[in-house]
Amino acid sequence: MTGDLVAFTGEMDRCWLERRFGDLSAYLAEDVIMVAPGGKQRLEGREASIESYREFMSRAEVTGFHSHGHVVTQRGATAVVEYDWDIGWNDQGTAHEASGRELLVLTRHDREWRVVWRTQLSA
Repeated sequence: MTGDLVAFTGEMDRCWLERRFGDLSAYLAEDVIMVAPGGKQRLEGREASIESYREFMSRAEVTGFHSHGHVVTQRGATAVVEYDWDIGWNDQGTAHEASGRELLVLTRHDREWRVVWRTQLSA
């Protein structure tokens, strides 16, 4: 099961990296909450969350993304997936790099996992 949830997160990341924003619906719960580093931005709902990915990718050219160090904790129909990430991107001619930690809370309904909470922590 741990490997399945690590693969799930990788597939979800590929959706936004490949600009397949509509495919994110298969990974995000309708009432998902996303909290940006520092807790300064909080999005509620699948559509607002997908739009945040779309907005970032509309102005950024990702030059590299790597996730690693996955830790999965599962208790019944709830799972927490934590992992580190590194990203490089260009935005309006300026190169950026960042590292951080992702914390995803997932629930399972009818054998399907969905993210209900996502928090990014700055490194």
